[in-house]
Amino acid sequence: MRVTVTLSSSPPISRFYAHRIRQAIRLTLSHIPKTVTHPLRKQKGRLIISVALVGIPMMRKLNRTYRKKDKPTDVLSFSRLDDLLPNQPQIEIGDLIICLPVAKRQAREYQETLGRELERLTVHGTLHLFGYDHEKSKKEECIMFRLQDKILHKLSSKHLKT
Repeated sequence: MRVTVTLSSSPPISRFYAHRIRQAIRLTLSHIPKTVTHPLRKQKGRLIISVALVGIPMMRKLNRTYRKKDKPTDVLSFSRLDDLLPNQPQIEIGDLIICLPVAKRQAREYQETLGRELERLTVHGTLHLFGYDHEKSKKEECIMFRLQDKILHKLSSKHLKT
């Protein structure tokens, strides 16, 4: 699957972090079972995932509007897989919205680097785009977090090699 990741951030983030986000998405896609991504594999167009890094006011507004929770969260996912039209030149998979101030705070709390926390949120959000949902049931939670941990482990071993 060829995928393009569009990234927007205000203020802009470094190329280093942008690369880590793109790498996390591509690795996540390679770990999602083919049975889940099957409809996309038949598409001839370019697959697109959009990522926006936003501040607390915007994330709070989005979380209130779409989840009825009046507080910022770390990542939101908006999948468009249910709306796929066949054989389009571009296929929008969905949008990831990451709250950069929350990511920075969580990185400090978890004693991680910001790059590592952005990877974690990106993997988590990408899994949500493909229907994984840890809030559905304990079983779904185990499935999602096991896959997320596997991907994050691979990402960290990639960084050790470079």
